[in-house]
Amino acid sequence: MRKRQNHYWKLKELSSVLQIQPLPVCREVDLEQELTGISTDTRKLVAGELFVALSGPNFNGQDFVETAIAKGAVAVVVSGAAADLLTLAQRYQQVLFLPVSDTLVALGDLARARLAKINPIVIAVTGSNGKTTTKEMLAQILAPVYRIHKTAGNFNNCIGLPLTVFAMPDDCQVVVLEMGMNAPGEIAALTAIARPDYAIITNVAQAHLQGLGSLEAIARAKCEVVAGLKPGATVIYNGDDPYLARLVPETVADCPVDLRPKLLPVSEYGASEIEIKAVEIWHKNDGLSFVFLRDNERALVKLPCWGRHNVMNAVLALAAGTCLVGIYPVPAANSFRNFKMPAGRLEKYDLGNGGILLHDAYNANPDSMAAALTAVAERRGGKFLALVLGDMNELGEESPALHRQVGEKVAEIRPNLLVLVGELAAEIARAAQSAGLPAERIIKFTAGAFSAVVNLLQERLPADALLLVKGSRALALENIVNPLVTDSGVQS
Repeated sequence: MRKRQNHYWKLKELSSVLQIQPLPVCREVDLEQELTGISTDTRKLVAGELFVALSGPNFNGQDFVETAIAKGAVAVVVSGAAADLLTLAQRYQQVLFLPVSDTLVALGDLARARLAKINPIVIAVTGSNGKTTTKEMLAQILAPVYRIHKTAGNFNNCIGLPLTVFAMPDDCQVVVLEMGMNAPGEIAALTAIARPDYAIITNVAQAHLQGLGSLEAIARAKCEVVAGLKPGATVIYNGDDPYLARLVPETVADCPVDLRPKLLPVSEYGASEIEIKAVEIWHKNDGLSFVFLRDNERALVKLPCWGRHNVMNAVLALAAGTCLVGIYPVPAANSFRNFKMPAGRLEKYDLGNGGILLHDAYNANPDSMAAALTAVAERRGGKFLALVLGDMNELGEESPALHRQVGEKVAEIRPNLLVLVGELAAEIARAAQSAGLPAERIIKFTAGAFSAVVNLLQERLPADALLLVKGSRALALENIVNPLVTDSGVQS
């Protein structure tokens, strides 16, 4: 099938979109030409696109302008000294040069303008853990009724979110945008671009402590999503999270009365004062089941995945989805029956002869580590339990103590084999051994020792083992998972 062509702007419209004037030497530009897309990467750029020359600590986007033009860029957004830009523009008078003070801000302005042009319902998803899973669950609920677009992978920052918007089809009705952050102000900036109709906040956890310093600061940073919402918006949030339960209503109360969004807390503990909740939660052989309650309507949900924390992700997705016209609890609940976990988030693989591998190594922080350990402990039965755990990054000064807490949790579930990868993981080893895990069950490797870890596991794992692989993204622990899966079987 031929790929549908999206419509962006004609070159003559870009000045008003960015509220700037192009350089005057662009005499041969065809102002009636329509852009075919917007790119920040010359390796992916195709003819007819606008190139936005972003710069970072280790590169200057202006160095790639001529490469972009050679590949067919018809307009470029650049920053830099006026004399330098004029010299460059004089050489390429058939290209529209758009000078700005900050190309990253201009990228956001373009994304905001495209959202205004298409005018979909915008749903933002943020939180410390579960953003991607909740986004995928919500997209699955909405897809039978709406033409949707969603963040690909984790394109959830000040560059990734605009790129997601640029890829949005012209006929999109609902866009689901994941929003991540490492520092205060980042969620506010993303929300100012997206202007959501709905915001989902999953939880507050010990992630990015290095940039924010405390759980209170993390919670306040997540609540920045409130300030940029459209009038009449709704905030769907984890009412069981003590920080969100306090700070979301406080943040909303600070908004002007006529702009205050509606509050929609959800619970997985059946809190009586919260109307939208999960009750009757059960572990099944193939996953989890629970009953979703909303407005006195009950819907049975069967989740084909492990980890009780995914119940909250599903309830948040159901709560948001059923806010939209045409989405009802029972059909929405039924849409989960064939749900597949996103890559690296408790992905379950059959290793053959009863063996199971759980790949949860997309990222790690103390709370997600504890959730994964709880998930395998609940499902262990009589299986040989092996854990491959790596460093948890970006935890700041508390990092050694937080790794030791994980070690104590590991000792509680008594794995048969504990394989640790990375420098900080040594803290897990010390704490686990101090808490009673026998030293002969603990083996440590340096970061990057993938082959050695794979060889050890292939030698030591019995046929019906349960294996969890978990660590921060920088460790690339999928290089341990992939050989084991390739050699052993098919994803279950």
